[in-house]
Amino acid sequence: MKIFGMTTSGIEVASRSLDFVADATARATTNIANAIVPNYKSVSSEFEEVMAQALKTKEEGGMDKTNPRHLPISQLSGIHPSHRVQPGLMGLDGNTVNMETEMTRLGEMNIKYSAFSTIVTKEMGTLKSAISLNAQG
Repeated sequence: MKIFGMTTSGIEVASRSLDFVADATARATTNIANAIVPNYKSVSSEFEEVMAQALKTKEEGGMDKTNPRHLPISQLSGIHPSHRVQPGLMGLDGNTVNMETEMTRLGEMNIKYSAFSTIVTKEMGTLKSAISLNAQG
């Protein structure tokens, strides 16, 4: 996310994480909506492992960085959450949706959304301060 052509690594990582939270929320709500559909298999969207792998150094098997203090934000757009069919008890109709699991997942996504949006807000405040100081002199 760039504002007037500027961004910070915090904004980039948090905004990409918000994209992943939106995807995981959509998967959970789709599972809930299909809880009574025969033979429907619950699918989850995992992004923590994908994001951690993307932020590793090249020597650790991750992406290349131009400076050790930088996060590889230019390459974050190329990563995507992994989707997998959730193992679980199958009902008599072949459906694997567990409502308690899905509601817990939605609660987790709510907390993550709040955390990542707070990071974006604080980083934007930092940019605003920098712009204000630059405009003053």
